[in-house]
This record gives sequence, C-alpha cells and structure tokens, in this order.
Amino acid sequence: MANDQPANNKAKARVLIVDDEPALLDIYSTKLRTDGFDVSTAVDGVEGTEAIVNNPPDIVLLDVIMPGKDGFEVLKDIKANPKTKGIPVIVLSNLGQEYEVKRGIALGANLFLTKADLTPAKIEEAVVKVLQKYGIMK
Repeated sequence: MANDQPANNKAKARVLIVDDEPALLDIYSTKLRTDGFDVSTAVDGVEGTEAIVNNPPDIVLLDVIMPGKDGFEVLKDIKANPKTKGIPVIVLSNLGQEYEVKRGIALGANLFLTKADLTPAKIEEAVVKVLQKYGIMK
C-alpha cells in the first residue's frame, strides 16, 4: 500500500485554530496547510470548544480575547473534560502581561505566545515543537 504522506509526518497532525480575527485565521491556516498540516478553524470560543470535543485535533492554537467564550474559558473546559484534557494547547494572544501568561499556563496551556512577536513561521515552529514533545510528530 502506497503512503502518500510526506516523510516529515506533518500531514498526520490535525491543527485547530480558534481565533476571531479572520485575517489571522487565514494567515496561520494557509502557512500550516502549505507545510502539510490538516487545519480546521473556529471563529469563537463556543465554536472552538464544540470542534475540540466533537472532533479532537492533535493540537489547538487558541486566542484569548474572543466573543461568546474567551480562550481561558475554553482552556478550562477542555482540560476538565477527560476526552480532551490531553490535547496540547498553544495560546496565541495580544495579552502579554505576566499574570495572563501564568493564568494560561496554570489552566493547562503548553505554550503562551504573544501575537505581536509572531510570524507564521514562528507559529509553525511552535506547533512542531509541541507536537514533537508529545510524540505526535517525529
């Protein structure tokens, strides 16, 4: 049986991006798809939580400030659910205060990145790093 997956194993990694900024969703998802990831998106915390529970991804990129349910609430909910608590989460936020970073980590985020410091390439590097740490990617 032929294997059409790239040797780097990225195509097997499913990434969910939860962010209410359409431009950022487009930039991040385009970069990750171009590099072989299976990417889906959600535009708010409620939709993101439903997507995580109904079709658990390998990793979540999660904004904090969103309508409906903020990223901290999403993080708290998915980490409290036995079905989703093991999913790695990278918080991407415009917030960068130390107490906000500590709150995100305390709620179960694996990484807390400030959007102002990010490029699409840095997002991909962070995704790969976390997926490798969890043995999802080689």
